[in-house]
Amino acid sequence: MTASRYRGPLAVWVVLVAYASLYPFAPLRMPGPDALADFVATPRYVVPFDVALNVVAYIPLGILAALRFGASGRLRGVFRAIAFGAVLSLLMEGCQVFLAGRIASLHDVFANVGGTALGAAAFADPFYSVVTRHLGRWREGFFIAGGWGDAGLVLLALWLIAQLNPALPFFGAGNIAAPGDAAPEAGALEWASVALAVLGFGLFVSTVLGGEHGSLRVTIVLLSAALWLKFVAASVMLQPHFSDEWVTGGRFIGLAVGLVLLAPLRRLPRAGRTYVAILAILAGALLSKIFGAYSALADLLHVFRWPHGQLANFATLTRFLHELWPVAALIFLVALFLRDRRAARAIIAR
Repeated sequence: MTASRYRGPLAVWVVLVAYASLYPFAPLRMPGPDALADFVATPRYVVPFDVALNVVAYIPLGILAALRFGASGRLRGVFRAIAFGAVLSLLMEGCQVFLAGRIASLHDVFANVGGTALGAAAFADPFYSVVTRHLGRWREGFFIAGGWGDAGLVLLALWLIAQLNPALPFFGAGNIAAPGDAAPEAGALEWASVALAVLGFGLFVSTVLGGEHGSLRVTIVLLSAALWLKFVAASVMLQPHFSDEWVTGGRFIGLAVGLVLLAPLRRLPRAGRTYVAILAILAGALLSKIFGAYSALADLLHVFRWPHGQLANFATLTRFLHELWPVAALIFLVALFLRDRRAARAIIAR
């Protein structure tokens, strides 16, 4: 297991942190003469939610940085991961000084470094020897080994993060209709696109798993977790009259049909599953675009009743991940399909 294989997952999380830290990237400003004093000063208002969000956002960074720097029960790798998180946080706060809509604060750096330390601590003894090492062995046995498995797991994690936004339809394009907007009538087209997307997602899961069995159970677990995330987020974050619009009867029909189709198709050879997954994800994404409703950010935010900050960052980031995921999954599956074909040809050539 080489530490270099974690460069990609770490880079992905750094990009997500940068997006959340610097959005909306404009308007730019020159820092005033008191910028440094304001940076180190105690904030007039400390919002516990923002502090907790900073800590939580940097915990995965600490885990991935520790993996990247080869932490294995030794404090050296853990300290390097924490230092990496501190440098990144200082860089993000330094960039915020030039953004009119953001407030740079040393206290945010402390929260970010605390989150990094919590994540990196998973690779320090005794926790590493008791828990983390065994989790690593389970991961290598349950999912495909190496960087390919890591890439698949990153894509699954990004898919789950996108489900935190209840304004995004379940396996669909666009967002729920804002006031004055209306999505075109979908009918059978809606559940057909959802069925194809669910089938493609389940076959994607089957390609990431190391064995030939269990993909249906894992898919059901992931879909159930996503549904509960949507339900909870909708009840907390959306206006009451929008809380049920992210899911429709047609989407539940599509979900059921997709799982029924997955049951026999998951038994195909890996190459067959990968090929069908490519077709299903592509067809589902194209069909969902036909009736997807896209609202401007200002209109989209009207469906929320979120009393805390960072709503625009959250809404835009999750919508970007929601739209990007089918494309990223297709790239992964095509690359994996070509790799498997080359490996099969090499075996025949021998």
